Amino acid sequence: MNSIAHSIAIETRAGSMKFEEIYQEYGERVLNLAYRYTANTEVARDLTQDVFIKIYQNLDGFQNRSQLYTWIYQITTNHCLNYLKRERKRRWFSLLDQKVSEIFAAGTSNQAARLIQNPLTPEQILEKTQRENIIRKTIHALPLKYRFPLILQRYEDLPIQEIADTLSLTVAATETRIHRAKKLLIKKLQPYIDQL
Repeated sequence: MNSIAHSIAIETRAGSMKFEEIYQEYGERVLNLAYRYTANTEVARDLTQDVFIKIYQNLDGFQNRSQLYTWIYQITTNHCLNYLKRERKRRWFSLLDQKVSEIFAAGTSNQAARLIQNPLTPEQILEKTQRENIIRKTIHALPLKYRFPLILQRYEDLPIQEIADTLSLTVAATETRIHRAKKLLIKKLQPYIDQL
C-alpha cells in the first residue's frame, strides 16, 4: 500500500494536505475500521486499498463541507457496507448450490480448523483480550444498521454529529440506532456475563 501512496503522491489539495499526507494520517485508521466491519485482515487490507484509490480519484471533489476524516469515514463505511452486502448475496447463492449435508460438514471442518490454528486457553490469553474478543464478535453479529454506528462510536470515538454525517442519518436516528445496538449487545452478551 505504501508504494501506491508514493506513486500517486502528487500535489492535490483537501485543505492544504497532499494525498500522501492523507494516507499517512488516516491509512491505519481506515484499515482498523475496515477490519472492525469485516473481521478479516486480508479483506480489510484490500478494502483499505480500494478506499484510498477512491479517495485519490475524488479528492478534487472534496468541498470542505465536512471534516476530512468524516468524508474519509463515509467513503470507508459505504465501501465496506457494499462489500458486506455483495458477500452476503454471494454466500446465499453458494449455499443454494450446496446440499445440506455438505453445509454441515463444511461448518464442522471450518470450526475444527479454527481451533487448531488458534488454540485458545485461559493460560495463553489475557483476561482483557478475551473480553474484547467476545465483545468484538458480538458486535460483528449485530445487524449492519446497528453495527456501523456503534463501531464508529466505540472504536473511533466519533461524536454523534460526525457519525450521523458519515452514515447520512439524522442525529436522532443515529442516537436511536446506537441505543438499540447497545440494548442488543447487552442481550447477546448475557450468556458471557461471567467471562466479562
